[in-house]
Amino acid sequence: MSTNLPTQPVLRSIITSLCALMAVWAYGGAIGLMAGAVDLGSTVTSRLPFDSPVFAGFGLLAMVAVPMTVAAVSAWRYFATTRWITVAAGALLVAWIVVQVAFIHSYEWLQPFCVVYGIVLIALGFWHSSDNSRPAE
Repeated sequence: MSTNLPTQPVLRSIITSLCALMAVWAYGGAIGLMAGAVDLGSTVTSRLPFDSPVFAGFGLLAMVAVPMTVAAVSAWRYFATTRWITVAAGALLVAWIVVQVAFIHSYEWLQPFCVVYGIVLIALGFWHSSDNSRPAE
C-alpha cells in the first residue's frame, strides 16, 4: 500500500526547520521584551505578572524558545525521544498562547497562527517514528 507520507529523514528535516524557526522567533521576542524594544502599551503591561515585560520575556524563553531549541536539536541529532520532545514543544507553544490570552486579554493574528503551528508540531511529533537510526553515509 502506497502512501504520500514523507520519509522519516524528510520528517526530521521538517521538524528541525519548524522548531528552529519558532525558537529564533521566540528568542527574538524574549530579547525584545526584556530589552524594552517591544512596547506592549501600559494596559497590556499592567496585566502581566508583576507588571513586567522582563518576566514575560523569561516566560517566553522557558515555555517556547528553549523547548523549541531542544526539539530542533533532537530531530537534527536523531534522538530516539524526538517524537515526545516535539509533542511537548508544540503543546508548550499552545499552552503559552492560552496563558498569554488569559493574562493580557489582547488578541492578535499571531496568536491563532502560533496555536496552529503548535498543533502542527504535535501532529508531526506523533507522526515521527521513534526509530533513531541514522541514514547510511
